[in-house]
Amino acid sequence: MMASLQRRKPRGQSMVEYAVVTAALMGFTVMGWPFLVQLLNALQRYFSSVYYVIQSPIP
Repeated sequence: MMASLQRRKPRGQSMVEYAVVTAALMGFTVMGWPFLVQLLNALQRYFSSVYYVIQSPIP
């Protein structure tokens, strides 16, 4: 009985570690979402201004 429990231990530990790492990645993604939205809005505004400068009639 004790030998079978010791054999299963590494697999159980790896599943727990996988679950913790996955939960941490999902949590950091959700926490960082407002920053990503602001970053994408700033990038869109930057490209719009570059396009405006390229299209201006002044050489």
